[in-house]
Amino acid sequence: ARAGEDKSTGLRGHPSGYFPNPSVRGRIAAGDSLMSIKLAPLQGSPFGVQGETQAALEADTTGLVLLRKAFDEHGLIVLRGRTLSMGEQLDICRIFGPVVEDSPWENFIISNTRSDGFLGAQQLLWHNDLAYLPVPYIGGSLHALEVADDATTTHFASGALAWDKLPQNLRERISGRTALHVKQKVFDRPNRLTDLDPGDVAAVHAVVRQHRATDRPYLFVSEDLTDSVIGLDRRDSDALLADLFACLYARGQTYEHRWHTGDLVIWDNEVVQHARGEISNEPRTLQRASIARLGYAQMYPSDLGIYGDQYDKTLADGTGAAAPVA
Repeated sequence: ARAGEDKSTGLRGHPSGYFPNPSVRGRIAAGDSLMSIKLAPLQGSPFGVQGETQAALEADTTGLVLLRKAFDEHGLIVLRGRTLSMGEQLDICRIFGPVVEDSPWENFIISNTRSDGFLGAQQLLWHNDLAYLPVPYIGGSLHALEVADDATTTHFASGALAWDKLPQNLRERISGRTALHVKQKVFDRPNRLTDLDPGDVAAVHAVVRQHRATDRPYLFVSEDLTDSVIGLDRRDSDALLADLFACLYARGQTYEHRWHTGDLVIWDNEVVQHARGEISNEPRTLQRASIARLGYAQMYPSDLGIYGDQYDKTLADGTGAAAPVA
């Protein structure tokens, strides 16, 4: 069997195993007391699936495998029907990979009304969370705790779908290429290497990567965090990235999720990007939980001395200006 393969299902999972979390294995062992889940194509989207939140919480073995397979193959899952505590949201996230417990850097509130909320009203350009790290998060999830129905949206784009649609000449231009991804320092325009301070994190990744579980190729460049294609001058790099972004964010290839209270959106952060436009004055409070092998503070403990102070200040004065992750 290949590394990370679950022999009982024949499906590949993350390197740590198909269902590495003990709580998920315990749910499988429970067997008869659980229920199946039904997933359908995500309405209004060229990729993704949708289902019911309660069914995911109580999914039997078949349902757990179905959810994990949908995550790996489609990259986007929308669940509806009930409000979740952070613990319940993390329980669902564990179906798809490891989570970092009790971490305000990975699991936190996004709000334009609550004093403990981050990124409450800022525009966010297209990005994969923490693409500027050597090991970006596996996945992300957002859960609507309090929103005005249909008043606010989050956009999603699939790097796998973009690769499928990419013209052959563009595939040849990016063959073997890598790109530099930089830390998010500004929010109103794309981030560049020149925005960074000494010691800030940056990473180089292949422009075309293969999915860890399916081997499906996908584009890994984003409007917000990709500074440049390595080996090209600025003019040629910007031109190539513009062509790739035109495929990634083309009309008809992205999904706009209109939030309703109780919605839970889970995405494969390596394949699927997200973005947010301007926020209305209506209340918008979302609960964020991440699927990650390691937390940011575990990878870069030295940053606690910098961003930890910003985090504490944000909680103290309610500005919502600082954010643990992009």
